[in-house]
Amino acid sequence: MIKYYGWRDGAFVRISDCPDAYKENCVQRALAFDHLKSVMDAYYELTPATWARLQGICRLEQMEKNAHLLQIGDIPREFYFVCQGIFRAYALGGENFDKEITKNFFDEGRFPASVIALLRGEESRLAIQALEDSVVIRIDHDKYRGLLSECEDLKWYHILYLEKNWVMEKEPQELALLGSDSPQRYLEFIAQYPNILGRVRLHHIASRLGITPTQLSRIRKNFE
Repeated sequence: MIKYYGWRDGAFVRISDCPDAYKENCVQRALAFDHLKSVMDAYYELTPATWARLQGICRLEQMEKNAHLLQIGDIPREFYFVCQGIFRAYALGGENFDKEITKNFFDEGRFPASVIALLRGEESRLAIQALEDSVVIRIDHDKYRGLLSECEDLKWYHILYLEKNWVMEKEPQELALLGSDSPQRYLEFIAQYPNILGRVRLHHIASRLGITPTQLSRIRKNFE
């Protein structure tokens, strides 16, 4: 017996009550939002009322491989949750600013965004690209900020998320990239992203580590 509920025409409906044409979409949406809720609840459990309001500012979208969630120069209005797939954030560098430099990867359960551009309401200096066929939840940033001011549980989730991902994890990772040699950076990278090897082209990983693809191949060979 199907127990999942979907969101249709502005209201929750039982999947069994959906027309056949909607059932697959309802199941996919229900599973995607279950995934989002489980990730958020791991930081701070949201009340049913807050969760319902949060879903109302979200939309589910399928992305083809190589498609962009965000292009350089776009003014972002949303941030994202990866239900399925993997994305990279990259900027342009080099003498003529024509070289793509990978800054970060986002696999399942992560929240890709151009954070500075979102907060400042300015053009993004980052692009976010799908490296696989993917499924994401788009979250309206302005409406999310509105919910933060009204929902104490969502506010606590947000604080705890930032503490873990922007202080306790990100700062040591960035310092490690500055101070470590190439083999050590590679080991730290695969510890941070255990599910990425085999899914991402090596030149993207090399770019993230600040080395050439040839150097990366030699490092990988030494650890075989």
